[in-house]
Amino acid sequence: MSRLDARAQTCPFAAGWAARVDFAEAAAWGWVSGEIVDMEDLVLHDAEMDARLPDQALRATYGLVRARRKARSGGQELQSARGAAWLAGHRDAPPVLAPPVADAERDGREAREETRDLVDDLVHAVRALTRGETAEPLEAIEEWVAWTRRLPERAPALLRAAVALEGWRLVNPLPRQAYVGGVMVAQALRGAGRTRACLLGFETPRRTQFQPPRGFMAPTLVRFTYWLKIIALGAEASLSEMRRLELARQVVLRQISGRRAGDRSADLLELLLARPLVSAPMAAEHLGIAGHSARRLLAGMGSSLMEVSGRSRYRAWRL
Repeated sequence: MSRLDARAQTCPFAAGWAARVDFAEAAAWGWVSGEIVDMEDLVLHDAEMDARLPDQALRATYGLVRARRKARSGGQELQSARGAAWLAGHRDAPPVLAPPVADAERDGREAREETRDLVDDLVHAVRALTRGETAEPLEAIEEWVAWTRRLPERAPALLRAAVALEGWRLVNPLPRQAYVGGVMVAQALRGAGRTRACLLGFETPRRTQFQPPRGFMAPTLVRFTYWLKIIALGAEASLSEMRRLELARQVVLRQISGRRAGDRSADLLELLLARPLVSAPMAAEHLGIAGHSARRLLAGMGSSLMEVSGRSRYRAWRL
């Protein structure tokens, strides 16, 4: 994860890569939740160029794209019930940072924590979290936020993140927007300085990893290990994608170098880096050119560009 964050700080197309991660996370969350949404539909919906009428599955899945964009520009104020409601799309205005509340018991609690084993302390904290789906959502989120703040500060940041993710799964305050918990945890890691240039994603690796039973059907340590593995695999997949895009970018730049000054191939490359899929109308609108000119530019990008739609009309390409 540290290598991913360091690479993102110097990546020339970091914003485009982050946008691609948002779409990949949304598609993966839909897959895990049983809402199978095609990536092309997500990209076209984001560009307001839907090929068909958006259904409930598409709207729900696209909510994760919006939530990650909001979290990327937010701060500590998102670590609250109002912040979660804003990320889920239940509030129109972002929350305001509330003044910090003094914790008079913190010193005594930390002193007691030092005398206990860290792992036992975390296991005890998870077992004490018993609220379920029937709780009022905002109250349940406030309880989860307060619970995460009581986790031992001597625990490493990633271990606290894994425990927080498992706690959110137990509380489950927003069943239809379950991704909000992961976005809040990723945003908290970024706000604490553990990551600076990237917002971690937890949904993509969940497509291939067996998830332990929810609740107490699986040992607590097994559930902690699962989330730590998800964090590691997600960072590894993101780093691999960044390396692949960098190689493809270098190949395309070498191919389009030497073209005339008015050529828009470089602008098209930026769009291809920022979107998992690009259609000719999307490229035409983004570049402000005619459709046939956009198709000609796409055809001139070389073998690094792959046609993925398999259609003669309404074709789509990816880098």
